[in-house]
Amino acid sequence: MNFPVKKTAVKYSVVFIIVLVAIFTIAKPITAQTTPDPQNNSTTETQTPSETKTETPAPVAKESEIGLVKLFNTGGWSMWPLLLSSIVALGVIFERIYFFSRTKLMRKGFNQDLEDAITGGGLKGVEDFLSQNTDQKITDVLKNGMEVSQNDPEIFASGVEREASEVITLLEKGLTVLAAVSTIAPLVGFLGTVSGMINAFDAIANADSVNAKVVAGGIKEALITTAAGLIVAIPAMVFYQYLQGRVASFISEVEESANKIYKEYLKVKAGKKAV
Repeated sequence: MNFPVKKTAVKYSVVFIIVLVAIFTIAKPITAQTTPDPQNNSTTETQTPSETKTETPAPVAKESEIGLVKLFNTGGWSMWPLLLSSIVALGVIFERIYFFSRTKLMRKGFNQDLEDAITGGGLKGVEDFLSQNTDQKITDVLKNGMEVSQNDPEIFASGVEREASEVITLLEKGLTVLAAVSTIAPLVGFLGTVSGMINAFDAIANADSVNAKVVAGGIKEALITTAAGLIVAIPAMVFYQYLQGRVASFISEVEESANKIYKEYLKVKAGKKAV
């Protein structure tokens, strides 16, 4: 028997895109406000030439301390939605890791012990076995399915599918957000890349003479946003695949356990008909 897995990726992706669009609209004015005035910097430098000359080691230490901040500002407006994406992804990752560490899905060798219980005592053996393993999610699924079965295999199958669907929904909570981040973050990075190249060509168009320094700013912005998008997307995809694998493994084990009990119900039903 197969258990349906509810998918809400489309809903979460649409909400996530709306949030990113809102960030796009406000990030550019914020970046413009935080951009330092070159005239003020030049005035300060001309007023204190001696201080700059005598404190040559200081700028190196300051540069290393604020390197990430300067890279963030150089990346332009696209760094803001990428920052939001990284915060959301980290929150989901830590929450899911905590959840799976505190939730016992099933112990190793569960299905083998279940098969031994069926061989030794039939359905009564299954009930005794499940009563001895009450601290596991798979036990809740199978036990609730047996309680509503009325010794009918088809009703048992429907009950297990319903119970498994509820547990799977709980296990997959937040995974669609990770999938959305891992998909959208590189696209936002590439969009920032296009923006940086536009700025580079705009600088070429407005310059009297073209040299490497004219286009360096735009190219730097393009490379930073591309790297930032990949840095956000790769961990999100890795943890999404890992957590999705945990869920898929649980589904497979539930199907195997339910099929064993389902076959035992069929044997009991066939025996009653024979009598």
